[in-house]
Amino acid sequence: MTFELALERLTEISKLMENPDITLKNAVELYSEAKELVDFCNKSIAEAKLSLEKIEE
Repeated sequence: MTFELALERLTEISKLMENPDITLKNAVELYSEAKELVDFCNKSIAEAKLSLEKIEE
């Protein structure tokens, strides 16, 4: 999984969650997936920031 693919999937999940007909079960499953993707993205950003800080030293 890349950062870009994770962001793309988060966008898809956001659109799916906007559907008023979504079931509670599906909403919870999508929320769980989104949480994992957000954690992955935050980790990716932190790693990129660390890499840039090392370059600037």
